[in-house]
Amino acid sequence: MNTPLRFVAVGPDAPRIMRLRRIGAIVWPSFFAAAVATVVFFAIVDPAELADITWPHLAVSRELGYSIGFFMFWACTLGSCAFTALLLSEQAKRKCIECQEENVRRET
Repeated sequence: MNTPLRFVAVGPDAPRIMRLRRIGAIVWPSFFAAAVATVVFFAIVDPAELADITWPHLAVSRELGYSIGFFMFWACTLGSCAFTALLLSEQAKRKCIECQEENVRRET
């Protein structure tokens, strides 16, 4: 019978490895999503024209506009990925189960 492969960290570095995996699982998808969002957004919007509309008193080059846009998209997607990871974490699951058990006790 085939069993799925599981990459489990063992040994004294296990907590650090698991933390790095969790950070990587948050940062990489958010980086990729920000890159895609940047390409799609700036295929439609010219950053130089956007800068003239939003910050007319500042001289913003296209490259700086692309960079600012990318980091803004990355911040948004990073927050989204981090919130998703929080909701899926084991601690959140345990707290949810505890809350449900407490609510059942209150109702009875």
